[in-house]
Amino acid sequence: MSEQENPTQKLWQNQPVEGIRMSAEEIHKRAGNFEKRIWWRNVREYVASAVAVGLFTYFFATSHDALSRVTFALFIAGMVWIVVQLHRLGSAKSLPVGLDTSSSLRLYRAELERQLAVVKNVFWWYLAPLVPGFVVYTIGYAVKVPRPVAWAGLALMDVIIAGMFYGVWRMNMRAARCLQKMIAELNGAE
Repeated sequence: MSEQENPTQKLWQNQPVEGIRMSAEEIHKRAGNFEKRIWWRNVREYVASAVAVGLFTYFFATSHDALSRVTFALFIAGMVWIVVQLHRLGSAKSLPVGLDTSSSLRLYRAELERQLAVVKNVFWWYLAPLVPGFVVYTIGYAVKVPRPVAWAGLALMDVIIAGMFYGVWRMNMRAARCLQKMIAELNGAE
């Protein structure tokens, strides 16, 4: 029996093929919109970090005790670390023009997965670098004001800051779920 007469091969060749349901133009449009959102997110973070570093630098320069200076230096170092990591890990990458649909889809999915990893690991590169500054601030304040009544206010401030950290983490986990949904949608588009 020749290859052309093989019924198994003929059946395999004639089966319906589920193609990609999105055009390359649609993928490029979605990727472009996503790139703009990431770019604006980063710009907001860069501006907020620059303002924070400016304030911490002012506080550093006007502080008269070593513990306060260490605190503000730690905050400045933490903010610099955050900006560097955001730029390194979370900068938007453009989808090259002129790619076929399959390649465009693959690269767009890879960018979504890369950003998903960034937001899922937000504690380690975004929140954790600020913890040493808060710890030293808490210790420094407790040393400067050795009254238990003042420590209650300090403890309240630490709880509020921990709550803010939790809120930032939750927002990023929500963003991770949205990114996961977008990736699943792309997987269904193949």
